[in-house]
Amino acid sequence: MTNKDSWNTEYLVKDYINYDVLQKPEKTIFDMVWGKLSNWRMLDIGIGLGRTTVHFSPYVKEYVGIDYSDKMIETYKKKFPEERENTLVKVGDVRSMQEFAANSFDFVLFSFNGIDYISHEDRIQALEEIKRVGKKGGLFVFSTHNLQYINKIYTIKHNNSLKYFLYQCYRYLRLMFHNGLPGKYRETDFAILNDGAHHFSITTYYIKPAAQIDQLERLGFKNIRLFSLKTGEEIERSGLNEIDQDSWIYYSCEFA
Repeated sequence: MTNKDSWNTEYLVKDYINYDVLQKPEKTIFDMVWGKLSNWRMLDIGIGLGRTTVHFSPYVKEYVGIDYSDKMIETYKKKFPEERENTLVKVGDVRSMQEFAANSFDFVLFSFNGIDYISHEDRIQALEEIKRVGKKGGLFVFSTHNLQYINKIYTIKHNNSLKYFLYQCYRYLRLMFHNGLPGKYRETDFAILNDGAHHFSITTYYIKPAAQIDQLERLGFKNIRLFSLKTGEEIERSGLNEIDQDSWIYYSCEFA
């Protein structure tokens, strides 16, 4: 089963049906851009069931939301049968967005690590497409898993439940089976891992912060900033190799 197949299952749709809160770095970025939203045309990629839609669409000039999961969009439309006049939500694939002209959007958001569920080659293609549809000087915000967090993925957590402890041991063995020991990724810039998400049904792209910055700069993005998932605060660019407390990181950058 591919990642896209998994995102189209009833199980995953139900898993996200009631999730509608912004994560801490999203709140930080929302506050940063608040004064500009009313003049912006926004593209929201990988919207799922509209978690970010409900927060941004009321405030932007025009909102377009897409997701490559037909099931997610179908369920979204049932959840929100009446869309706002400025809002369009549809099935779409970030890797090929020919329905949108170049320089179309002031603000592009790809939240909750949506970019991590495609291959490396497709990721580069997706970033190129995002850059194509973004306006010069506009903002691109996304989150991606942090490869420097990998040791913590393998941690066996303890509580007073024997059943929980046995599950943690089982999970550790599954991680070993799918990915090997975490030390093998010490010198690797990125990796596609099966980290146990959704009962090991999907694979996830992890990348080191320095490598992610380099990836963005090579594609022509500028003024790159990092934000902590745990605190929502901006992360200083010094000491990038020491960032290992956030399972994923939010990045904001400008279209050049």
